[in-house]
Amino acid sequence: MGGPDPGRRDRAIFRKRAGTLVDKAHALASLCGAKVYLVIDHPRATVVYNSVADGQWPPPEKTMEPAYPHVQRLTYSDMEIAKGSAENDEVKQLLQYYDYRSQLLQSIDEQDEGNDASEESNTSH
Repeated sequence: MGGPDPGRRDRAIFRKRAGTLVDKAHALASLCGAKVYLVIDHPRATVVYNSVADGQWPPPEKTMEPAYPHVQRLTYSDMEIAKGSAENDEVKQLLQYYDYRSQLLQSIDEQDEGNDASEESNTSH
């Protein structure tokens, strides 16, 4: 009736990656005692995770520098530049590992989608 859903893969990737990011933020907070505030703003959804329940975290932007003078601010561009100019062998190896893992997860996702399609065709008969 409806045919294939062209946005299904994108939705699945967003859902999985956003979920993983929230899980990692929670693990960092619970295992390392870090205060974590995470906002994922996307047309599909907006997700906010705050490891501090009282709403006092994060501090307002104007008080960030005085309260945390050695704050390390990273932007998307910073990460892309670091990725492109990785001179350190450890960083290169880590990026290669992430690339390998990303490809592996992508192939697993593709297999899962194939299995889902097979199951749907088997159950529709």
